[in-house]
Amino acid sequence: MTLLEAIDKSMIKVPLTAASGKEVVEELVSLYADREGLLPGRKDEIISLIMARESLGSTAMENGIAIPHAKIPGLSKPAVMIGVSRLPVPFGDSEHKGTKIFFLVLAPEENPTEHIQILASIAKLCSSSLFVRMLESAKSADDVYQLFFD
Repeated sequence: MTLLEAIDKSMIKVPLTAASGKEVVEELVSLYADREGLLPGRKDEIISLIMARESLGSTAMENGIAIPHAKIPGLSKPAVMIGVSRLPVPFGDSEHKGTKIFFLVLAPEENPTEHIQILASIAKLCSSSLFVRMLESAKSADDVYQLFFD
């Protein structure tokens, strides 16, 4: 599965309302949990796995983007949630207090190749300062979605 195949408009949130990194993760995982009809325990498990991965090393990048991710046991296919915050959110280590764009990637534990390909695709797109500025200026989920599919 490619990044474009993993993007679903219902999994994009603009603007995020979270004020902390953990709240961002919770807000984005909630999109997935609502769409998939997950029980609260499964949702909490996914949040814990993401935060555990984040504790190993921050996924915040210097250009205002973070790509929190985790391999999830029992997941059938990758999922990507995208969130854009109007205000900078502290995320990761102290160097990256200005994070506004979040790509949360959930991937099947059994298929690490897809996981890495999706992360690489996101990193490549976000290496373009024009693309990042367009994401930052998005007013809606539709605006973000169109950046990928127009």
